[in-house]
Amino acid sequence: MTPIITTEELSVTFARRRLSDRLLGLSPPPEFNILDKVSLALMPGETLGLVGESGSGKTTLARTMLGLNRASEGEIRFEGRPVKTQPDFRMVRRKSAMMFQDPVASLSPRQKVGALLTEPFVIRRMAMHDRKATAKSLLAQVGLPASFVERYPHELSGGQARRVGVARALALKPSLLIADEPTAGLDVSVQGDILNLIAELKEELAFASMIVTHNLAMVRHVSDRLAIMYLGRLVETGPTQDVFDAPLHPYTASLIKSEPVPDPRRRRESLAIKGEIPSVFRRPQGCEFHTRCPVARELCRAATPSYRALSGNRTVRCHFPLENRGQEPEVLNSAFANSRGKKHDQVEYRST
Repeated sequence: MTPIITTEELSVTFARRRLSDRLLGLSPPPEFNILDKVSLALMPGETLGLVGESGSGKTTLARTMLGLNRASEGEIRFEGRPVKTQPDFRMVRRKSAMMFQDPVASLSPRQKVGALLTEPFVIRRMAMHDRKATAKSLLAQVGLPASFVERYPHELSGGQARRVGVARALALKPSLLIADEPTAGLDVSVQGDILNLIAELKEELAFASMIVTHNLAMVRHVSDRLAIMYLGRLVETGPTQDVFDAPLHPYTASLIKSEPVPDPRRRRESLAIKGEIPSVFRRPQGCEFHTRCPVARELCRAATPSYRALSGNRTVRCHFPLENRGQEPEVLNSAFANSRGKKHDQVEYRST
């Protein structure tokens, strides 16, 4: 089966230039990678959860996949065809949609909801017999009353604006939906409504989706597969339940351990992950996670780990993947937090 969209060794590079440097005509500033050689594939009908801390490059990857950011290296393929030029990306955007992180800011304050919902048809020059009737039909699809066609975005609540965003994104029945933090800033009950709505429409329209988030509790229940990012690189991918049951990368295990547990009788243990995320301007030598990793060794500080493909459709970027599979993340962390200096068995893998 051909993936809907694929990235191969995708990198995004920016130059850190200050205004004073430009005015003084100084030499070009050094470049740095926001994304570094990211390879990822999304299959038809699949829901992929892209997870990581703030600043890990999740949104940059999502925007680059749709041509909103320019890639400096690597290749993007959509339905098996390479995407390189702006006409190529226009073809991609005809069959894809993106929900941006801020639901209200992504809607023009000068237009009413009815005009916003029918704008995709105007852009694609698709015929509409009745623009208002089309807008009302889209509103009904996301559970909003027809009277909302006359409202402006500032008259909507966060949940209502998010539903309008869902309706606009799916108006042209895309084959790919990228949702950037679709539940950010919403009440828990509203989050559930939005996720249920996307799931229902996904089943009806059969599109693939990528959900960009740092909400582990949410992505655990809605995604088929997880991709974990750290400092612009993928560090682990795999089926969602397998990753939660047996994380292979120490960073993944620490993220899972940090997930809040709704039990007031259970005390929260101290997290194995400590320290601040390093800056992309000065990436640590070797494995970039070694400055915060509880099981880092000399090899981790000296050599960059390769991206490994393991059995069970799992991949990991780590010299010493966690071996104690099948245990809870809390047990995993307590086990490897005291394992400094101990010899670990190597996990069999094949290089990609």
